[in-house]
Amino acid sequence: MNINMKYYIVTICAIFIALGVGILVGFNLNYDQALSKQQSEVLESFNTEFESLKDKNKNLHSQIEDLNGELDTIKEFVDKNIDALTQDVLTAKNTGIILTSENNDYSEIVEDLIKKANGTVSFNIIVKDNINKEDKLSEISMSLNKTFESSSDVINYIVECLNSAKNYDQLYALENLGVIKINNLDEKKYQDYDSVVLLGELTGKDAKIKFDQKEKIILNKLKENNKYLVAANQSESDNTILKLYSENNISTIDNINEGIGKVSLTNLLKNQNVVGHYGTSDVSTEIIAYEK
Repeated sequence: MNINMKYYIVTICAIFIALGVGILVGFNLNYDQALSKQQSEVLESFNTEFESLKDKNKNLHSQIEDLNGELDTIKEFVDKNIDALTQDVLTAKNTGIILTSENNDYSEIVEDLIKKANGTVSFNIIVKDNINKEDKLSEISMSLNKTFESSSDVINYIVECLNSAKNYDQLYALENLGVIKINNLDEKKYQDYDSVVLLGELTGKDAKIKFDQKEKIILNKLKENNKYLVAANQSESDNTILKLYSENNISTIDNINEGIGKVSLTNLLKNQNVVGHYGTSDVSTEIIAYEK
């Protein structure tokens, strides 16, 4: 049988291809075994870490439950003893109250607290939303024979009236014009206030815009007059406004309707030298303000 050169070439190529495939398969088998081992080690490490995290999480949940139990006990104690804890704390202190939400007036909580702590409520007023409306600005300008072009002009005038014993009638004129509501106004001491509690709520995407148009102007004007400021709302309130106040270096309390919030407020108004954020919300950094 004659075997030509072409047969030798094909045979040799087949041998080399077979050798190459064998080498490649062997290499892949070794590589797959190494990779599989590495993957097993990684997965084992993950499982170990996961079990560790589960244990830590379980311990944290247990700690949180214990802390919540302790907090509930503290709240219950403070609620039962609020009068004793705040008695005479605000003696000789004159405090004003400004509410910026027309539809939810909880200023009576603060007013009652100040009086029970033997303090004086210099004034309790609501600043209404219409102070930046053109028709209202024109009405005020015409009635008071002054020029009011913006909400800033009206707020500045309100604060100026609160700072002067001669403007008692002017404040009632502003109420008659519908830009403020007077819940309480101490005829003899309204201008002698040293602190102001700012109350109110804001929600929605335009909260920052509304804040800049009213609340920020109020706080800036009061700061110019060296008044100590505390912003407060109730525990069920939206805390958007407190976040905005905190960004302006104002003390905040997120639970003024609770005993620990009331203790915080009286201590802050007594000392007037602390800027902090108190309560149990994400805005707060401490649970209660106390005299250190």
